[in-house]
Amino acid sequence: MINVTYDKIFKRKISEYTSITYLFFPDSLNINNNTYPSTKFYNDVRLFIKYNTPNYKINEIIEKADSPLVKLEKQTKKFIKNNSTKNSLLYEDQVKMFASIFSSLLSKQTDKFLTIQKLSFIKIDDYLDIISKILTKYRVLVDKTATSSLHLDSKRFIYYADEHISNVVELQMTRLYNYLQDQFSEKELISIIKIIDFEQKYKKKKAYSSPKDKSIRSEELLYKRNQLKKYIDSVFFLKQEIRKDGTVLEQTLLAISAGFAMVFSTGIAFYFQQYYGNFTTPFFIALVVGYMLKDRIKGVMSMLFVSKSSSLFYDYKIKITNSLDKKIGLFKESFAFIPFNKLGLAITKYRFKDRIINTKSLREQIIQYKKKVIIYPEKFGNDLPDEDIVSLTDITRFNFQRFIQYMDDPEKDFILVKKGEIHNKVADKVYPINIIQKYFTKEGIEFNRFRIIMSRNGIKRIEKVSIFD
Repeated sequence: MINVTYDKIFKRKISEYTSITYLFFPDSLNINNNTYPSTKFYNDVRLFIKYNTPNYKINEIIEKADSPLVKLEKQTKKFIKNNSTKNSLLYEDQVKMFASIFSSLLSKQTDKFLTIQKLSFIKIDDYLDIISKILTKYRVLVDKTATSSLHLDSKRFIYYADEHISNVVELQMTRLYNYLQDQFSEKELISIIKIIDFEQKYKKKKAYSSPKDKSIRSEELLYKRNQLKKYIDSVFFLKQEIRKDGTVLEQTLLAISAGFAMVFSTGIAFYFQQYYGNFTTPFFIALVVGYMLKDRIKGVMSMLFVSKSSSLFYDYKIKITNSLDKKIGLFKESFAFIPFNKLGLAITKYRFKDRIINTKSLREQIIQYKKKVIIYPEKFGNDLPDEDIVSLTDITRFNFQRFIQYMDDPEKDFILVKKGEIHNKVADKVYPINIIQKYFTKEGIEFNRFRIIMSRNGIKRIEKVSIFD
């Protein structure tokens, strides 16, 4: 999965970005134009486009005057007072935005703690205190909504968010506890345990799906949690309308090709008709030959026109619309196999940087996946109740399952002689798939590189490779 963030530029009517991703496959995997056409590639690639989560710190949820929680508080009062359709939509979006932002901050902060080897428990206590304050203030709004005269369907929004937030708190506290239990005693970690226990009891009390409820299967619990997450995060995801790029010009060129071919065959027919007359053998032969040549001329010219025009167009164009069905941008994408000598100096340099055997004789098949992004800043984020959204992210997911069919056995034996004794060892048979990304921004060109280590059993790990010396 590769994420790219695109900022909107307020002073421009249109902001444009281009990214090119190069995928280097070992020749032994049998990935080429014949075995892996564009249809298979686009089946293996999935593109998600979403607004970027506004950049808050977790303490700002409580301290900032215009935080998502404060905005939710205002929108809740407004909706309870006037539950119009417009207010209902704004309220639902604000509920989902707060839940998504808060959940994301919890995850990021826990991830940050998990990278610190010697963690001070004072910082943990401060973190837990902030979480407690946010939850207390948020659940006041849940109770206000529950006791209001709103219809049950209107109350479901905040109930879904409340259950999702409780699940996320429980998950992140569990992660934190598992990481810290080797550093601190259970007595010191009792505050984390209490939060986990409270959230599980809270869910049961509220009739949410709780691990403490023995009547709920674990698979049902997990499924509902995934559905809640998708519902909450949907506020940031944008709609896509996919179409083939250059369709009008392509059909026009095909029509022109047919016209040229018709002119040629009709010209032959007129010539032989005037020279030999009607209903003669030469005229009949000329008609047949003219028809044969017309068909071939049409085919050759169509291939020539389409091949030449394909360099001007992408394979697909994706219209990006927001929840109000307003067009806020356009994505274009293209796929092609390219030879090594067409890579350019920078890509060639980064690819050869750490190859074990640095030679072109070890062949690779190279896929170029190009994306062009066009953003219309005037319409950007105007469907959401938050002015702090200033960028969007495209998430590209590659499915590499198709590539394992030509891989060798996942393990290979080898012999190690140590102190005069022979030891049989086993090594993993792996295939590295290198990815280099070229990203054009207003500041210049940026490069990123990744290495996916695969075996016949699937992906073993993904490494971010430094491109600097």
